Amino acid sequence: MDQSYTRERLKELRALVGESQRVAILLQDDPDPDAIASGIALRTLLGRNKQTTPLCSFTEITRPENRAMVQLLEIEVVPASPELLDSHDKVAMVDVQPPYFDGRLHHADIVIDHHPGYTTGNAVFEDVRTRYGATSTILTEYLISAGERISERLATALLYGIKSDTLMLSRRVTDDDLQAFTYLYPLANYNLLRRIERPELPLSFARILARAMSRLTVRDELAVLHLGPVKRDDLIVQMADFCLQFEGAEWVAVSGKLGGNLVIAVRNHGAGRSAGDVVRRLFGDIGSAGGHRNMSKAVIPLDAWRKREGSTTDRLIESRLRELFAREISRVEDEADGRG
Repeated sequence: MDQSYTRERLKELRALVGESQRVAILLQDDPDPDAIASGIALRTLLGRNKQTTPLCSFTEITRPENRAMVQLLEIEVVPASPELLDSHDKVAMVDVQPPYFDGRLHHADIVIDHHPGYTTGNAVFEDVRTRYGATSTILTEYLISAGERISERLATALLYGIKSDTLMLSRRVTDDDLQAFTYLYPLANYNLLRRIERPELPLSFARILARAMSRLTVRDELAVLHLGPVKRDDLIVQMADFCLQFEGAEWVAVSGKLGGNLVIAVRNHGAGRSAGDVVRRLFGDIGSAGGHRNMSKAVIPLDAWRKREGSTTDRLIESRLRELFAREISRVEDEADGRG
């Protein structure tokens, strides 16, 4: 860790923010553990509380582990809006940069991030370290350089932020990430970490699970399940994560009816076509669809599904999803092999 460099940057950061100024810390959409942990670390560095320096995001947290994190560590992430951001003296961003928001952000004063691919000069204060595996590592370095006491709650959050963004120190990890991890390890609460990584399921979901699992098959490396009506969308996500563990499953699509929408969670092992591209191609014309290489999500109004597909009965939804995904994945593989 280059603590001398970080101490100089810390002086600049603290000089930028007046003692009486209110700072909004903006996280990316559907914030992940690295962003959430970095946000509370920045608030600690600035000596603020959640009233004067709230963490905010334009969309809510959906992944079950991330929801468990904010619940168990008592972290509040409030809804962001242009009005909320304008009402604060400064806007800080962690684990994300202004171009990500595509016009939803009027300005940014502080940016601390590790993601590559953005141009510089988007904020008054910028500390972007693209070789780091996690923004939590950068903020841990700030805390150590400042001589700040890192509480058990903050250490647990930062450790989980590093673990999740580096896939347990197996992806894009640097010596700096390892040093931060080693420093935080004895300070963290591992009982809480285990509970975060294995979120609780409601008992009522056991009946849904029993009915669905009796139908589960893996055909041509694809598993598809429709759960019917559910009360929480994170149950769909957890089922998709679970099904990807079965032998032979390379792609998984799990759906459920939530209110007036059909929610579809897609997972794969990261090889070949992006899961985000697949759901955009299949459902982008009738709903919200997108994501990353190995995970994606689509939210489709049931009326729009019925208009295009003809029926919203559970049995027909499951069979139609299997047809759609099997055809799209086959098309993708044919193109990759040069047969398309």
